[in-house]
Amino acid sequence: MANNTIPIQIETLTPVHIGSGEELQGNFEYLHFQDEGVLGVIDANKILKIIGEDVESINKWVEVIDKQGNLLKDLPQLRNASSDEVAKRIITIFDKAPNVDKNTIKEQTHLGNHQPTIPGSSLKGAIRTAILTKLIKENPAFVADSKQLKDKRGRFNHANIITEYLANDKKEDRRTGKTVSRFSANKDVMRFLRVSDFYFDTNTTVVKNTVINLFNYGWGEKKQESAYWECIPQHAVTSGNIQIPQDLLKQVQKNNYITRNDFRLEIFEAKRLFKIINKHTLDLVDREVDFWEDNENPLAIGDYVTHLEHIKQTIGNCDEDACVIRVGASNGWEFMTGGWANGTDNIGDYILEDNTWTDLKRSLRRGNYPDSVTFPKTRKMIEGGMPLGFVKLSLV
Repeated sequence: MANNTIPIQIETLTPVHIGSGEELQGNFEYLHFQDEGVLGVIDANKILKIIGEDVESINKWVEVIDKQGNLLKDLPQLRNASSDEVAKRIITIFDKAPNVDKNTIKEQTHLGNHQPTIPGSSLKGAIRTAILTKLIKENPAFVADSKQLKDKRGRFNHANIITEYLANDKKEDRRTGKTVSRFSANKDVMRFLRVSDFYFDTNTTVVKNTVINLFNYGWGEKKQESAYWECIPQHAVTSGNIQIPQDLLKQVQKNNYITRNDFRLEIFEAKRLFKIINKHTLDLVDREVDFWEDNENPLAIGDYVTHLEHIKQTIGNCDEDACVIRVGASNGWEFMTGGWANGTDNIGDYILEDNTWTDLKRSLRRGNYPDSVTFPKTRKMIEGGMPLGFVKLSLV
């Protein structure tokens, strides 16, 4: 099958976290080598080589783990060990080291040859959000009808939106004569956009992911929810590709699953796709900057707005061969959804009526809040104000 493979370089503009779903426990899954200023994720085979494989040594090791002790302090053979001697990978410290006695670390995904990875599915998901948001803003009539946003039980459900804008097979119902929409994988244009995994040949870093919340007294850290995360560091660079199965695309066009003049096919032209992504990211960053300026840039967010301004400058400096997109965890509700639900269409009109937006907010909130309370009322950022997840894609 013929494919159009487009080589892509990716650079992390801020640290990126794609979680493995696991948490590293201090003192026996990760260790702090204070003299070296790094953390190390332990390698069981390396430890066995140092302490020996006799029953007594192994029992002592198990005892330390059971008591949640400290391997470096409680196993005499490890007291002078270096990170290279006992660790399978090194984690640098972005700013502040976690307390190994108290703090776990949410692990970064490692794929390929156990390399820190941005999976293609994560990047494709972010691209999909940019495309969907563009289509909604160009033709908002469907989502503006509140009935279309809900399932048969009256609950908000995004499935109808995906069907309408990305994978709709509209057919006439023979009984009623009405046009009926249904999801069709054959008509999902995103199936023709294949994104590779991106493997990084670099050490990860640990950051404190701080939750900033709106309290009655104003904005502040929600300390009980802040946590340490392992991330791909800022300014890490690697390469991968975007691939388009041209033979399959031609076949579905021939069978009229997708017409040749379908405006959604613009995503298969890399430079046009990058233009869409840049506009999408810039719109969301602009909205975020405006939000915090309206809130008088509280001290709790540190240099967050300054970092966002740098992202805006990077987007502005991108030529047609590059774009900036946000990917991974802690991107916030607006970046995950595209922000169209409380945003405007291409002529500046709000997409949802006030009543619909209020109803949607109520369904999304975990607790009972007055409708006047800002939504979303939390942000996640690295302690000090750096946002997570911004990456730059470039054609190579």
